[in-house]
Amino acid sequence: MTRLDLIEMECTSCKNVIFGDKNAEYWYCGICGKRIDLKASAELQEKENKLKAKEAELKIRENALRKKEAELREKEEIIKALENGEELIKPKAPVTPTFKATQTADGVVPTLVRPDTVLNNPEMKFTNLAGDANKKPEIPAPVKPVTPVASAPVKPAEPIPVKPEIKQEIPVAENDVSALQNKKPKVQPPVSDGKPKEFEITEHTLVKYNTLNPNIVKVSLPANVWRIGSGAFKGNTNITSVVCSDNVTEICDSAFMDCTSLTEIKLSNEMTKINYKTFNGCDKLKSITIPENVKEIMCDSMVCGLEEIVFKSPRTTWEQASDVVDASFAIDKNGKGKGVNRFIFRGTEYKAVDVFKHGCLTNYFKANGLCQYCGSKFSFVNGKCPNCKTKKDY
Repeated sequence: MTRLDLIEMECTSCKNVIFGDKNAEYWYCGICGKRIDLKASAELQEKENKLKAKEAELKIRENALRKKEAELREKEEIIKALENGEELIKPKAPVTPTFKATQTADGVVPTLVRPDTVLNNPEMKFTNLAGDANKKPEIPAPVKPVTPVASAPVKPAEPIPVKPEIKQEIPVAENDVSALQNKKPKVQPPVSDGKPKEFEITEHTLVKYNTLNPNIVKVSLPANVWRIGSGAFKGNTNITSVVCSDNVTEICDSAFMDCTSLTEIKLSNEMTKINYKTFNGCDKLKSITIPENVKEIMCDSMVCGLEEIVFKSPRTTWEQASDVVDASFAIDKNGKGKGVNRFIFRGTEYKAVDVFKHGCLTNYFKANGLCQYCGSKFSFVNGKCPNCKTKKDY
């Protein structure tokens, strides 16, 4: 197995951060199964990184220009003040000023010691030197200390007693171990007009199917269901058969995952893709028919109990196992009954182990010199397919 050179990227569908092999042409998201073109993603990521670097450089330049502008403005104010015979002084501080005693002819006179002037203080004010030259500093009156008043201690509020929740215990026999393990309450399905809902439908999407009657094991979807949401039937061990009308155009990821009793599924003719993990874990599903309009069976979408796949179109592709992705379904390579052992197209059976490596039936037909549209042998007389009357065009 080759070593992967992984890169970090963002899925274009679900926006989750994933890691992919940067040497591969494409990658699949492990969360939603979206196929991502790595070359296009790498180019976009490189462009985005360049734009971010350019943006950071512009911000640095902008901050430098703003700092330079502030310095120039400050210098202009200093020059203007000096030209007008003014000086910058620091505003009055909130603390009590200090005094220094000086010796004079009349005795000791306290004089105010002023702090040094700081030029970059935004609260500086200008004062005229000529007008304040002979002005004596004002001596502030001493501040009388305020005696704190003792206040009565506040009594903390008493906590409000909370009534304990009384849980109703279900009487269980002492030796009934299984009953003790299954004492958890069951989650009831949503109700409508007082009745539980079997189909939870939102904007033509089947969000959830709820089994209301355990005797009903065959389900036919209503005509107003156009889309089966992710995990709509996931984990349902009751149903054995599901019929989709032609109104269903999409089945989302993991829709029928772990439906261990499912043995039959009828897909809509309008479907174009089998999504990620759609039928994974459906161990009793032995056969499935892929409609003609389905162009792609995504990776890891039908890893279940399948033994045969009936294709309506030879162009339907599937994924093979590699270092990048998992296979769309398992193949019975050793004849042990684990995995798909046969493909059926137009009533003809083909060994799955021989066809699987070609990725679709069309490629298999071409590799064996058969008609790529129906798989028939060409006539030696006129070189045409006796079935669809087309000439060999590859």
